[in-house]
Amino acid sequence: MEKIILNISGMHCASCAVTIENALKKEEGIKSANVNFASEKLYLEFDSVETHGEPLGPESFDGELRTVEPLVAEGPAESISIARIQKIIEKLGYKATEETAESSFADSASVATSAKEAATKDKEEMHDHHKEAKAQEFKKLKRRFVFALIFSLPIIYVVMGEMAGLPMPTIFENYGTIIQFVLATAVIVSCFNIWISGFKKLLRLSPNMDTLIFIGTAVAYFYSLTISVLVFLGAKVEANLYYESAALILVFISLGKYLEAITKGKTSEAIKKLIGLQPKEALIIKDGQEIKILISEVKVGDIILVKPGEKIPVDGIVIDGYSGVDEKAITGESIPVEKKKGDEVIGATINKTGVLKFKATRVGKDTMLAQIIKIVEEAMGSKAPIQLLADKVSFYFVPTVMGIAILTFAIWLLFGQPLAFALTVFVAVLIIACPCALGLATPTAVMMGTGLAAKNGILIKSGKALEIARDVNI
Repeated sequence: MEKIILNISGMHCASCAVTIENALKKEEGIKSANVNFASEKLYLEFDSVETHGEPLGPESFDGELRTVEPLVAEGPAESISIARIQKIIEKLGYKATEETAESSFADSASVATSAKEAATKDKEEMHDHHKEAKAQEFKKLKRRFVFALIFSLPIIYVVMGEMAGLPMPTIFENYGTIIQFVLATAVIVSCFNIWISGFKKLLRLSPNMDTLIFIGTAVAYFYSLTISVLVFLGAKVEANLYYESAALILVFISLGKYLEAITKGKTSEAIKKLIGLQPKEALIIKDGQEIKILISEVKVGDIILVKPGEKIPVDGIVIDGYSGVDEKAITGESIPVEKKKGDEVIGATINKTGVLKFKATRVGKDTMLAQIIKIVEEAMGSKAPIQLLADKVSFYFVPTVMGIAILTFAIWLLFGQPLAFALTVFVAVLIIACPCALGLATPTAVMMGTGLAAKNGILIKSGKALEIARDVNI
């Protein structure tokens, strides 16, 4: 059995996550597929196959950094591989990049030192690139919202300024329609990625929240544009324009996406802090000499020297020295623990007073810190029972809303209401129905809860365990 974690980009609501899960679960050999919308990660388990891969290095894909290391199966053509999984996801309109892979085929101790150094360097560079990409995404979303807001405010003034008793310049009275059209078009251009995403999902028959926004704002915009053209051509048409509706909807959606990105960024802070606990270097004693090496080069059996104030790099057993060790970051123990010959020490804890010499017993993925990080990641990727219900609702939510909107539009027309009124109701039904909260609320709570618990020395095995904990009486 092999486990991998893939970063998924391009999701806009819970129904996107469920779409990916359902597509992957249909593939033979895949045991489980869980997509966490809040962390934008796919947790996948599938049957192990003999694999080999060639790192392709960083690639640019639609402006986003991708580092892909496909594992190509040596068995049948239909065997599961990372590359094949990525193709399945990309066919759905999303992007998948590899983050980690846990396999029993290779062990860090058996890898050459030069390869380890390269892997460590690549991992650090990937983390820096990922962090930079996220920062750029935040800036882009913020810039998009501010731009849309700036162009929307004058439209509100043109449409509602007179009702609010504000002075109306002559240019607004004479060219109000043209001004609304130009400003609304500018807003739509700034948020055109939402239209593109919604249209693509509609063509693939897998509509999501962007599809609802696209249809609603497009109907409002093109209806208003049609009326404007008819008036410009001299036709006598008495109808309201809805440029401001299309513009303001996109403004609020842009604000929502920016706030959502901030929320998602905060959910992984606990994991980042845990990873940051591990020192990057270790001081080993070899042939009577003290040599500083990368943490990835440390092997089981190495003799390591830790001076006061330094972090213990890996797990081991003390062979010489006496000191107090601060273990609160790992165990939650507030008082430094006495360590002497024969005692075990834990990686990422801090040596306080004396000098310790110890033999490494667990390195790499076998250390207690690595195991804690693994448990926390798996807990964050697991789904609470209530989330399974939310996913089912989200999957059918968007198509149901589209059906209700069309039905509402038709009913009002049948009852003799004007086309403009029926369109207004149609747009309103589409816009107010946003399934994002369903997909974001529970996983965000699970991630924040498990992360904060780990920070305070409490390990929560899964989202299900966290949900059951509400019934615990203390």
